[in-house]
Amino acid sequence: MTSTSFTELDDSALFSRRAEMRAELERLPTASLDREVLAALYDRSTEEVDARAAEAWARAGTSQ
Repeated sequence: MTSTSFTELDDSALFSRRAEMRAELERLPTASLDREVLAALYDRSTEEVDARAAEAWARAGTSQ
């Protein structure tokens, strides 16, 4: 999954995917290349969550 495809997921699917990635990160050896790659992907999903939260906060701030 690429970072751009995170934008195509609805919130529920995004959080489910992040939970799957977290579980896999816990399973993989700390010094493995697979874990490094997955951790970078997880970081990109965090950026998407942060962007959605910022957008929601901005909308909430303008609706008052």
